[in-house]
Amino acid sequence: MDRPGPALPATSTAAGAGSLVVAHVASASTVLGARASAPLKLLVPRSRGPSVWAYASTFGGGLLEGDAITLDVRVGPGAALLCSTQASTKVYKSESGGSSCQTLSASVAEGALFALLPDPVCPFAGAIYQQRQRIELAPGASLVLVDGLVSGRAARGERYRFTSYRAVTEVVQENRLLVLDALTLENTPESTVAERMGRFDALATAVLVGPRVEAAAAELVESVTRAPLRSPDRARNTLLATASPLSGGAVLRVAGEEPEDVAAFLRAFLAFLAPLLGGDPWARKW
Repeated sequence: MDRPGPALPATSTAAGAGSLVVAHVASASTVLGARASAPLKLLVPRSRGPSVWAYASTFGGGLLEGDAITLDVRVGPGAALLCSTQASTKVYKSESGGSSCQTLSASVAEGALFALLPDPVCPFAGAIYQQRQRIELAPGASLVLVDGLVSGRAARGERYRFTSYRAVTEVVQENRLLVLDALTLENTPESTVAERMGRFDALATAVLVGPRVEAAAAELVESVTRAPLRSPDRARNTLLATASPLSGGAVLRVAGEEPEDVAAFLRAFLAFLAPLLGGDPWARKW
C-alpha cells in the first residue's frame, strides 16, 4: 500500500546545493526529485526498486577551498534509500585559510530506511574541512550511517598533514537527540595529529538505529564485545573496535592501521544490508 510521499523541497540555485526526495510508490522505492548545482553532482543509477541508490560527487573529484556542499534528503514512509559516494572525498589544500564544508540534512519517515554509506574523507596537506550531518527519524524509521576519515596521502608524506578537520553528527529520534558525535583534529605547534593518532591511519563511526536494523545492531554489540583484545597469532591488533548499545540500535567505532582493514571490517558487519537494499552496496567497489 502506497503512503503519502514527502513534500518536495524548495528549489535552490546556490552553488553546491542539492536535494533528493524518495517515496514508496506502487510497491517500490522511487525518486520523486533529484537536483544538484555545481560543484555537486547527484548520480542515481537505481531510481526505482527495493531501494533507491544515489551517489554524491563533485566536479574536479574533490573539494576546493570555499566549496560549500549542502544536501537535503527526504525519505518518505516505507521507502528505502542508499546514499553513497563514488570514491573517497578528497579535500584539497587551503591556499588562504578558508575551509571546505559539507552539510547534510535528512528526514526519514515512519517505516523508512536511510543507509548513508559514503567513502571516507581524505584531507590533503593544508586542508581545512568542516562537516555537519543532522538526521531526523520519525517513529519506526531506521538508519545506518557510516562516517570515516583516512590520514591523507600517506605515501606522499602527507600523513595527517591537514590543518583542521571538524565533523559533527546529530541523530534525532522523535524530536529527541539520540546521538551527538563530534570530532575535531587540528595540527598545532605544540602537538601534531599524527603524534596523537599513533599507528592508526583510518577511523570510522557507524550508527545503527531503528526496527529494520535493531537485531543486527544487537548482534554487532555482542560480537564486538566477545572479540579478544589481541589476536593470538600476532603481536598486536592492527584494528581496534568498540560497540555501544543505543535504544533500538548501536554505535560502532573502529580504528585501523590500514584503511582497507577498516573498510573490510565495516563491510562484514553491515552485510545484512544487502537484502534490505536489494544488493550489496560495495560489490562494484572491490
